[in-house]
Amino acid sequence: MRSYRWTKGITPKAFLLALLLSVPCTSPAQETNGVLATVGERNITEADIADKIAGQLVRINNQIYTAKKQAVDALIADQLVEEEAKKRGISRAQLLQQEVTAKTEPVSDVEVEKIYNANKARVGNKTLEEVKPQIVQQLQGKMQQERQQAFVRELRKQANVKVLLTPPLVELTPDGAATRGPANAPVTIVEFSDFQCPFCARAVPELTKVHETYKDKVKIVFKDFPLASHPQAPKAAEAARCAGEQKKYWEYHDTLFANNRALDITNLKKYAADLKLDTAQFDTCLDSGKHSAAVKKSFEEGSRVGVTGTPAFFINGRPLTGAQPFSAFQDVIEEVLASQ
Repeated sequence: MRSYRWTKGITPKAFLLALLLSVPCTSPAQETNGVLATVGERNITEADIADKIAGQLVRINNQIYTAKKQAVDALIADQLVEEEAKKRGISRAQLLQQEVTAKTEPVSDVEVEKIYNANKARVGNKTLEEVKPQIVQQLQGKMQQERQQAFVRELRKQANVKVLLTPPLVELTPDGAATRGPANAPVTIVEFSDFQCPFCARAVPELTKVHETYKDKVKIVFKDFPLASHPQAPKAAEAARCAGEQKKYWEYHDTLFANNRALDITNLKKYAADLKLDTAQFDTCLDSGKHSAAVKKSFEEGSRVGVTGTPAFFINGRPLTGAQPFSAFQDVIEEVLASQ
């Protein structure tokens, strides 16, 4: 019988961080009227360092919240599973067998072969038959984890669960960024992304699924955060905005992510032609650097709210970092909708 864990756990580092932040660094006598230090006649105040540490403080607060949230969710899941097992008159292990193991479809040979072909460079000279057991184990584990999460969501909907822990919220506005969905949607997902980032490309189908699932309930806002390690990303971001001038932002956005290893100027212009844009207008826009300031401003905004890598998401101000599966978006979206 397979055993299940319902949380990733809290790392010692996260626990120590939370503990340190709960202890004041200075006493009121040492820190007067926001003055943190003096150099001769000069006072160094909270206001002097606010901009320098804003992003770092957002990240720290998010880490603390995430650690608490994981612990709370794990305890909720454990309690719900125990109660459901008692209600049915069976053991916890039997319940998990019935609702997780038995309801997880077996991995198909087609899925295994697809994973193998996508990772041939990593497996070297090993044949499909040699690596098949490991691929099956990984895929089966992933599917069982997804079934676990779905089962807990079902139990939570049926139970009287109230989560009073509140996340640190980040206030963001579209501010000229491309949007998809109605302006008055109850849920807004702000994404900070980089067109040259492979992890950002993985997020595209997940967000497409979010859009198709929740329709008018969700608005998606795309903001540029071109990383220094991706030299072609800034110009690609400008190119997408140039395509947006001709009402083809999202089509161009999808094209860039589908070809994110070929984002030189020649290809950026070719993609515009492929989409039947007015190429003279597009080329003039791109060559002029018309949108470079807007891309830079978007990057600076992301830095202020703690973004250090891509993709990074904020769902009604709640942070969600990394190339997350649809279920991760679903969990937060459902929480937000339930709280309204």
